[in-house]
Amino acid sequence: MTFYNNNNTNNFEIWKNSEKYGGSKIYFIPYKYEELWSIEEKLWNAEFTHGMFTKHWHVSIYIVMAYIAGVYSLKKWMEDRKPFDLRLPLFFWNVGLSIFSTCGAWRFGHEFFYVLLNRGFQDSICLSFSPAEPVAFWAMCFALSKIAEFGDTVFLLLRKRPLIFLHWFHHAVVLIYSWHSATELTAAGRWFIQLNYMVHSVMYAYYAAACIGIRAPKWISMSVTAMQTTQMLIGVFISLYVAYLKGTQDINFVCQQSVQNMCICFTIYSAFAVLFTRFFVKAYIQKGERRKITHSNNSVKQE
Repeated sequence: MTFYNNNNTNNFEIWKNSEKYGGSKIYFIPYKYEELWSIEEKLWNAEFTHGMFTKHWHVSIYIVMAYIAGVYSLKKWMEDRKPFDLRLPLFFWNVGLSIFSTCGAWRFGHEFFYVLLNRGFQDSICLSFSPAEPVAFWAMCFALSKIAEFGDTVFLLLRKRPLIFLHWFHHAVVLIYSWHSATELTAAGRWFIQLNYMVHSVMYAYYAAACIGIRAPKWISMSVTAMQTTQMLIGVFISLYVAYLKGTQDINFVCQQSVQNMCICFTIYSAFAVLFTRFFVKAYIQKGERRKITHSNNSVKQE
């Protein structure tokens, strides 16, 4: 059955299967993929997957607790040991994540760009995606991949590279938020998933190149960090805009994001925006200024 959001043009459908296991209704924009990949057909079960996240999303909190404990333990274990030379395994790790992210950006992007171009920005953040289509499969892959990405931290610790707060905090919080969002198929997640897939496809390719000694120009690393920072700022804007819509539209207006999820979204993306901006400024702007000062001092000494 087709319903309408405030007017007779923005139609959507309702998926009620989630009510069987205590979930909420899903208000989504119908979109049909023309072809399916075999992995999407064989591994996707909408009711089972959504039920798993609805009933067990809190498991992500326990996983994060284990992750933080593991980080502390591994760092302690490596204190009196030499760093491992893991360039080759790390290369394949980064290549694998880059390929995965590229596939996700491509397949998820089918629905994302269709909605954005045909339905507009407001519908893209207020009406979710079909739970039965490949777009939902890739949303699930995104949520589960946040566990796999803990491997980034393992490589850092085994190679005795600096582990900054931004790194592990980002990994931990994104896992919890993505699993919480999966319980209601948060519509704004359409943006978060697509942007993350696109950024990671480039970021991990850049890391892979660095593993085999390819030194990319500085502007590439700056661009990767800038993309990450922009992603966080977009997250802040979307959460504020959803709050504005919920506060100004009439009671029948549909926006597929709970107030609780919206508040979590705003909090973590605001924190990420501050942390990534601070990292960008320290890594590229202040460091560049220090180099200029050092160069000037050296020039004075030579004179």
